[in-house]
This record gives sequence, structure tokens and C-alpha cells, in this order.
Amino acid sequence: MLRLRLSLAFAVLVALVCIQAGFVYWGSNRVNDYAQHSRLASDILSELLELSAGKQRLRVWASQQLMDANASPEVRDSQLARMQGSAETLRQLARRDLFLWGGIAAREGVPIPPEVDQLVSVSELLNDNIASVRARLMRLAPLERGAEFASVWQELNEVFDMARGRDLRELINGAIERQRNVMPVARAATERGLDHLRQQTIGLAVLTLAAAIVLATYLNQRLKKPLERLLEGTRALQAGALEHRIALHSHDEFDRVSEHFNAMAAELQRHRSDADAARRRLEDAVQERTSELSAAHETLQQIDQRRRQLLADLSHELRTPATAIRGEAEIALRGGDKPAAEYRQSLTRIVGGVKQFSGVIDDLLLVAKAEADQLAMRLGAVDLWELLSDATETAGTLGARHNIRVQLETHGVVLPAVTLQADADRLRQALVIVLDNAVRYSRENATVRVSWQLIDGRALVVVSDDGIGIDADELPQVFERFVRGRRARVHRADGTGIGLSIARAIVHAHRGRIDIDSIPMQGTTVRIDLPYSSGSSLPS
Repeated sequence: MLRLRLSLAFAVLVALVCIQAGFVYWGSNRVNDYAQHSRLASDILSELLELSAGKQRLRVWASQQLMDANASPEVRDSQLARMQGSAETLRQLARRDLFLWGGIAAREGVPIPPEVDQLVSVSELLNDNIASVRARLMRLAPLERGAEFASVWQELNEVFDMARGRDLRELINGAIERQRNVMPVARAATERGLDHLRQQTIGLAVLTLAAAIVLATYLNQRLKKPLERLLEGTRALQAGALEHRIALHSHDEFDRVSEHFNAMAAELQRHRSDADAARRRLEDAVQERTSELSAAHETLQQIDQRRRQLLADLSHELRTPATAIRGEAEIALRGGDKPAAEYRQSLTRIVGGVKQFSGVIDDLLLVAKAEADQLAMRLGAVDLWELLSDATETAGTLGARHNIRVQLETHGVVLPAVTLQADADRLRQALVIVLDNAVRYSRENATVRVSWQLIDGRALVVVSDDGIGIDADELPQVFERFVRGRRARVHRADGTGIGLSIARAIVHAHRGRIDIDSIPMQGTTVRIDLPYSSGSSLPS
């Protein structure tokens, strides 16, 4: 709507300017025609006077020639040439004047003055007259003695003044008189045209200025309020009031601009809300990360505490076999010679202590290799049933000392033969570690149960006991090195706490998974999940 009003306003101004330009153009052409007519009248008068004067000079030359007064042929030729040029110029001026009057007559609806056509006829007669004069003067010779001058002079005057039976002198004098009368009229017409053009230009300029003022006032009133609303909206946004909205009243382009402005403000408000939410999330994340770092710091402190405990445990574990070995050696060396049987017994006990000492060192090396991803596996075909039977038998021997049974269960179901691609010694070591823990932390006359089943191409081995269990807060750390729970330390003082770390490293090396569930004072369940598909391959 506003665009239409602006277009109409500009169209009115352009129309007024075009009308003014048209009037100025028409008036300027009119004045230019009058000015050209005035100049042509002056030029024609000059040429007519020049022709008249040229004829008079040729008459003087002819009289001198008749009287044999040394009339120069060069003067004659020069005057004839000047007359010929003036006649040609006059002919062109007369035709231009006729063409100009044709335009004026067509534009203003007035007839062409008859003297304009007469002047054209006179200019055409002049060429014939000049040719006749030239021919006569060329034959003109001085008068002989006794010749009658009057008759010859009369004959020359007829040549000078007559053309095609018309009195050329009378025509030229009439034309001169008419041109003298035309010149003031042409000047007056030019001045009137200029005055009229000036009045038209001033009137149209005043009209255009008035229209521009009216349109500017109207547009100013029409644009003031919408622009003020837009400026108020921009100031509100600059001040941060993103909830500000511009009211819609005009139903024109300003309303559309206001709609886009309101949409932009809503979008900015949404972005600010998103930014605030993101900042809050970042603050929460920072707080959460700070909590995590605090927890990590506490964990590191706990690890450091466990490291100190480890050093103490290692010192104790390594000191015991070392002390036994040293004691046996000192007893064997003390006193005099002893029977060979006593020396053999001492050496046997020393060998047992060295084996215990070597076992602790081997366990530490295995954990270190597993953490460095350097735990090598010698893969081969392993029958799961035989592996479980062997590990159960070994664990049963360990449990017999404490009257604890280790039982391999099948639940009365005939299970298919399962072959694993595994390192038999390492996997047996992991199973024995789990079974040994189950035996160690079970009460007397208890039973440790071993079972297995096949689920989706994987073999699940389950070891469960009815022992002392593990507290819930300690379950996440049971696979960490040298970690022993409170209940384990109370139940058995010996142990280094690296057995489950070794078992997890071995199971992970076989692409398996080991999990522990436990209820304090009710028992613990360990699940070992292993792949058994014949085409599987394990990293070495």
C-alpha cells in the first residue's frame, strides 16, 4: 500500500517535470524559430543591400568603360564574383526562411507571408540577371567619337534592371523595404516568445514545487509514526528488551517490516534462551566435571594408599619366602656336618620357598604385561569340559584342606562338546584364580558350584559360592590391582589382591568378559563369558 502511494507520488512529480520539460522544449523551439527568423531577415537584408551596392559599382565600371577611362577588367570580374556569391547566399537564405516559415505555420496555424515566396523568386531571377550582366559587360567596349551615349546607357540599364521581363530593381527595392519592416516584427515576436517561455517555466516550477511540498508533507505524516515505532523497537533491542514487539496498525509495507522485526526479536529471544540454557548446562557440566575431578583426586589418593598398602603387602609376601629360605639355609649351615637326608629336606624346603617367591614375581609380571598390551597368548584347540574339570579338580584339592567342596554341575542336561581357541594354561590359571577365591572366602562345609551354558555363540561359565560376599561399595574396585576388601582382610590375612586382576587380563585377552555379583554374607557369583565359534581368532 505504501509502495503504491510512493509510486503515485513520484509519478506525479515525474509527470509535472515532464510537462514542464515539454513546455520548455516547445517554447524554446518557438523562440528559436523566431530568433532564426530575425537573424535570417537581417542576413537577407544585408545580402540585398550588398547586391544593390554591387550593381551600382558595376554601373560605375560600365560608365568608365564606355568613356574609355581605363576601367580595369579585374575590378569587373571581382564585382561579378561578389555579386554571384551574394546571389547564391541570398538564394540559400530565402529557402531557409521559407522552410522556417513552413514549420511556424504548421505549429501555430498561420499562413506563410507572400513576401517569403516572392523573395525566393527574386533570388532565382538574380542568377539569370547576373549572367546577362556578365555577358553584356564582357562585350562592352569604349564609345567611338560621335557615338550617342544615352542610347547605350539606356540599353545597359535595361540589362542591369530587367530579368525575364520583370523589373528587378523594383523587386529588390521592395524586398529590402519588406525586410526592413520584418526585422522589428521578428525581434518583437522573439521577445514575446521569451516572455511567454519565462512565464510558463516559472508557473510550472511553482506548480511542481507546490506539488513536491504537498507530497513531502503527506509522506512525512504518513511515514512518521511507523518509523517511530521501528526506531522504538530498535532502541528496545539495543537495550536488551528482546520481549518487545512492534504493534501492527498500518496494514502496509511497514506492517510487513514490523512482522519481520518481531520475528527477528523472537528468534533473538529464543537464541538468548538457548544461550542461557547452554550456559547453565556448561555450568552444570563444569560442576559435574569438578565433581569428577574431585572424585578422581580421591581415587588417586586411594590408589596411592593402595600402592603403599601394596608395597607393604609385597614386602610381607616376599619377606615370608625369603625369610624361610634364609632360615633353612642357616639351619643347614649351623653346627657340624649333618646327614644327607637333613640336607635334602632343607633343600626341598628352600625350593618350595623359591617357587612361592617366583610365583609372586610371575603374577606381578603378568599384570604388568597385560597393562602394556604385551600379554602373549599361545592359542590352540581347548575342550571346555576338560578345562573346567581340570580346574575344578585343582580347586577341589585346595578346598579339601578347609572341608569345602568344589562341584561341576550339569543340571542333568547333556551338554554338547565345545572347543575353544584359547591358551589352555592361561585360561586354566584364570579359572583357578576365581575358584581359589571362592574357596578362600567360603565358610567351612560350604560348596562352590561351577556350571556353564551356551548363549548366542558364546560360552558362559558361572562360579558361585555361599561365602562372605563383597560390600556393594567395593564391587567396582574388585578387579583393580592389590585391592582387598574389608571382609577379605578380616577373613584371611594373607593374599596380595592381584588374583582377579590377572584373571580379568587373561579373559580380556581371549576376547571375553568377566563380571561379579555379590551379596554380603550370602555369597558371590562370577560370570566368565567366552567366544567359542571355531572360526574365531584371538590377538596374540
